[in-house]
Amino acid sequence: DEEGEDPRPPLTLTELRDGIEGDYRRKYLWTGDIDPALYDRDCVFTDPTLSFKGLRTFQKNLANLRPVIDFFVKEYDVELYTCALDEPNSEVRAEWRMVGTLELPWRPRVDLRGNTRFTYAPDKNNRIVDYYECWEDSAGQVLLNLLKPGGA
Repeated sequence: DEEGEDPRPPLTLTELRDGIEGDYRRKYLWTGDIDPALYDRDCVFTDPTLSFKGLRTFQKNLANLRPVIDFFVKEYDVELYTCALDEPNSEVRAEWRMVGTLELPWRPRVDLRGNTRFTYAPDKNNRIVDYYECWEDSAGQVLLNLLKPGGA
């Protein structure tokens, strides 16, 4: 229900970590294919370019972006380096790399390393309440790299 308690059964911490790993296997950084069962409906999503609240908003944003990504990015991959549970801080932390080539005449390349902190709330059935993504390069540098042939 919209305002009441979450009717979904609680996640174990193993299910949560394994679910996040599954999102990376599905290359969600490119595809947007997350498992919504892992997230609280009021989760806050933050990356270097924007921040907003709500799982539905996240899903709507991805649905709007997906046709653009499908059109411009044909070759892509996501490498997951680590995905570790940090129980004392109620977090799962992931380190990753996303690479891809854009279908533009100069074939710019995205090669981005980053990390994501997924904060979960035990009182919200271990659902993710805060998604915080950081990149090794600034958002401006990532955009500048898209102007270079082959991302060089």
